[in-house]
Amino acid sequence: MIFKMMRMLGLGGSGSPKPVRIVVVGEKGTGKTSLIIAALNESSQPQPNIPPVLPYTTFPSEWFRDPIPATIIDTSSKPEDREKVVKEVKEADAIVLTFVVDIPETLDRLSEYWLPLFRQLEVRVPIIIAGCSVTNREYHNQSGMEIITTSIREQYPEIETCFDWSAHHIARKVFWYAQHAVTNPVGPIYDKETGSLKPRCVAALTRVYVLSTRDTDFILNEAGLNNIQAQCCYEPLTPSQSRGLIDFVQERSPLGVDENGITIEGFLFMNKYLVEQGRIRRVWNILRKFGYNNELRLADDMIPYSSFKRMSDQSVELSDEAIGFLRGVYKNLDEHSGNNLGPQMIGFVFQISPENPWSIAPYKDASEKTDDGGLSLEAFLSLWNLLTLIDPARSLECLICLCYPSSAVRITRRRAIDRKEQNSDRRVFQCFVFGPKNAGKSALLNRFIGRSVCSFNSVYVKICMSDYMNLRPYDDDNNNGSNEERYAVNMVDNDGVTGDVKKTLVLKEVQMQEDGFLPSNEALGACDVAIFLYDSSDESSWKRAIDLLVKVATTSEDAGLEFPCLMVAAKADLDSFPEAIQETTRVIVISCFLISNHQKVFVIINLNKYEFLQATRDIGIEAPIPISSKLGDLDNLFQKISTAAEHPHLGIPKIKSKKKRSRKLMKRSLMVVSSMFFLVICLCIFIIVFVDS
Repeated sequence: MIFKMMRMLGLGGSGSPKPVRIVVVGEKGTGKTSLIIAALNESSQPQPNIPPVLPYTTFPSEWFRDPIPATIIDTSSKPEDREKVVKEVKEADAIVLTFVVDIPETLDRLSEYWLPLFRQLEVRVPIIIAGCSVTNREYHNQSGMEIITTSIREQYPEIETCFDWSAHHIARKVFWYAQHAVTNPVGPIYDKETGSLKPRCVAALTRVYVLSTRDTDFILNEAGLNNIQAQCCYEPLTPSQSRGLIDFVQERSPLGVDENGITIEGFLFMNKYLVEQGRIRRVWNILRKFGYNNELRLADDMIPYSSFKRMSDQSVELSDEAIGFLRGVYKNLDEHSGNNLGPQMIGFVFQISPENPWSIAPYKDASEKTDDGGLSLEAFLSLWNLLTLIDPARSLECLICLCYPSSAVRITRRRAIDRKEQNSDRRVFQCFVFGPKNAGKSALLNRFIGRSVCSFNSVYVKICMSDYMNLRPYDDDNNNGSNEERYAVNMVDNDGVTGDVKKTLVLKEVQMQEDGFLPSNEALGACDVAIFLYDSSDESSWKRAIDLLVKVATTSEDAGLEFPCLMVAAKADLDSFPEAIQETTRVIVISCFLISNHQKVFVIINLNKYEFLQATRDIGIEAPIPISSKLGDLDNLFQKISTAAEHPHLGIPKIKSKKKRSRKLMKRSLMVVSSMFFLVICLCIFIIVFVDS
């Protein structure tokens, strides 16, 4: 299937290497220091005056097949030096663990103490077991060593291998293998428990295969084999060698060969066989020649980091060409032209990438999905825009793996320039969603990507069930109690100055800390527009939202990173506060009815709206936008957010002093409430007089 897509797409940092740190640990008297000295001298002669612990020892790069030097670190066996040993182990690239063959207790200590300690410390580096005999320094019994360490190696698969270095000329081989295990690690490539190549390795080798067979209809023939040989600086294969290799693959893997050459199954089998035969260096050589690092991601020199260097108030967007390329990818994979790319095909897009970034947070639940979990074209492009916005390096890596040939990103103008120009040419806007707990932030993000309040997770189901239990039906637990940043992305209609029919809008739910700690200046620089959500039925929620607005606006102004702000009155389907005034109003109205003894009189004045209108005007922003996520009544909120971002010179709060402005806002609000309360009383008196007359 992958080759079908490739046909559809028309695809036909250096410096001195860092020394490898090898730490030698083990029980007292197990030969740690002697092993290092033997490796240095390659001599079986006893060494006089051996110190208790050697200083750091460097083995030169010429000693190793991979020309990288090694620093050998001897350790003390004294209990008082345990912390120092632990520190060295944590910083190790590889560990050599020693024991004495003639003293079984020293072997037992490996599984009873040392190996559990490494796991406890979460040390994940190659471990080499090195044993020696104190009774026979000349005899090398490697097969016997493998037998006595079988149990421990099965119990601890992190052990790479074991050596009997009783014959001292073997000592250097212990460190040679330790360095080799670091420079050509098995872990990223091969799963010892399942006996198979790991998924990321399969993806990398598949990309190698694709790049090597684009001109041969995605079949690895003799020319393709020699192309890989040449790429990896190996001698070309003779025709008989090529035929012999193909015959070998066909014998061991029937699906690995067809009439034209070696298939992808055969290529993967070849590399798996090399690993199992201890020739992993050859596999790594292929991978590194095609741009991979030790984590099987594309190396830094493969990704053009300079293309997205930017200031904090600039953003990274996909270029027109990249968007066109991705539209083509979607069109070619959407075989039924139903505007629905199913989960299997979405995974297929990233089949030769190190991983599918959309399968994990924050992308996994960030977009609108079809009934079967697929993506429309808009959702597909929205996720690519989100990935490019918050992790441009990962976006470029995935595009390179898709064999995208040209420049993929553009850097937007600084927002300060946008304010001077009084417009923004960005296609992707990021909106920070602030608000106190239970203001309705998560519910808003759910609505933005087409989910009801009850559809996000089991917590929301419980919330909806509370409608039937006379409990608060609208609790919003701030991203289900998670401290991870949550995003929602979608496209919104646009009638702005750039002429784009649609803009991509990214909502970022800002997680507030217990101490009220705000995002850093650099983080605020990524914000194009901010909304401040509050629960319109809860006065304290509004006060906290106002306080947040003051803090954020002051911080951004001090940093020169101002952006438009909007107030959003959530949960408009609930009764507005303040309840006390509403109750007083009801009493006055009822009294009017009782005194007049005529007909019911209803006084309907929206105190809340008037109060907030004055409060927000006082700081130069628009009146709060009332919404109800529960009822789906959002009052074109997302279009309003996009419009605000497109005009970055408008809607910026005018706040000079945080404390003074906060007090002024609260004082102004109280004055408005008092005035309206007085107005209600006067109106009721007038009605009573009018009715009685």
